[in-house]
Amino acid sequence: MGHMKFQGKALIIGGGIGGLALALFLRKAGISSAVYEAFPYEEGVGGGLNLAPNGMKALAALGLAEKTIACGSVALEMCFRNERGRVLARFRNGSIEEYGQPAVSLTRSALYEVLKDEMIAQRLEINYEKRLKTITQDTAKVVAHFADGAKAEGDILMGADGIHSQTRSVILPNGPKPAYIGIIAMGGLVLGSAVPSMLRRDQQSLNFTYGPNGFFGYMGVHDGNVMWWSNLPSEKELMPEELAALSLESIKEDMLAIYQGYHEPIPSLIANTLSPVKINISDILSLPKWHEGRVLLIGDAAHAVSPNAGQGASMALEDAMYLAKLLRDSGGDYEHVFTQFETDRKPRVEKIVSEGRRRGVDKQIISPFQSKIREIMMMIFINLFGESGQDWLYKYAINWDEKSG
Repeated sequence: MGHMKFQGKALIIGGGIGGLALALFLRKAGISSAVYEAFPYEEGVGGGLNLAPNGMKALAALGLAEKTIACGSVALEMCFRNERGRVLARFRNGSIEEYGQPAVSLTRSALYEVLKDEMIAQRLEINYEKRLKTITQDTAKVVAHFADGAKAEGDILMGADGIHSQTRSVILPNGPKPAYIGIIAMGGLVLGSAVPSMLRRDQQSLNFTYGPNGFFGYMGVHDGNVMWWSNLPSEKELMPEELAALSLESIKEDMLAIYQGYHEPIPSLIANTLSPVKINISDILSLPKWHEGRVLLIGDAAHAVSPNAGQGASMALEDAMYLAKLLRDSGGDYEHVFTQFETDRKPRVEKIVSEGRRRGVDKQIISPFQSKIREIMMMIFINLFGESGQDWLYKYAINWDEKSG
């Protein structure tokens, strides 16, 4: 197998973070692609996210680390508190010295804009309002058929279309479906001016508060602004119409009722929320396979990780980089690449999915006595293992310049 790159055209279904990053990495590998996104282009969508050093290393390989840092906030530490504000544990959240890149907190839309601007600068193709309906393939090509009657032809197709992936339901019609994990995630953006008392140190931390009524997290994102998130246990998931009908006032009321007794800035963050986010949390524990013929799943479509692991975007970025590198070095053999991609990536992402699920369980509502016990355990364990426990996650690096194959 000689080191020549894959020569065909790649169709990318899904223009989120994973899809755009894949198009950019394919360009870097000298492979042509086009992106098809189901929704119209819309600015400022979605909540916040934290890019761990492993995700930032992939952005650095695209030359986008500085831009990403500039529109976010470096998260230097993780801080764990009880509901009264007592610090149970605090540790460094990786460092540039150790991992080459910092961890960065930012809004999902800010990261999306960084990638989209680079797509435009590189003159890469994104087609909006192209909702995948089905896929046909034969020995020569793969064709994506869209809901509006249009179609696109290519040599391979990558489904980067998220947890509710249509690509996945086409290639794995009887495969596992995303499972609701009993948690509704809430979140919101708050202007820094509304919480003047928030310390700079906390602005540059991921702050996790655990109390008897549940978990609440917050972090600085950019220009002193703050993003918060919380998990509300709920037996049944919200219907789309319930999610659509939520008013900002009702969200504030519900959240203040739960978290009123918690330490500042939590009540202030809730009271001053500008744009709320509310989503049902689902994950997929494991798919029997990630590819079928000329079609491959990446990112959340292949391995939806609950947000509790804080790794969804980073995993999609790693996927994009690794897949493009394999295609570059493959000598045109996409089947070999798809198999190798799955073999190499599956153990890592599945470990993270189960870690996210485990952390979700940590965040459920418990009795005050259980809360006290958990506090003591957290103080012992987090202080002992917190920082080193992330090594396997953060140290991971894909060497773009080294040939794979």
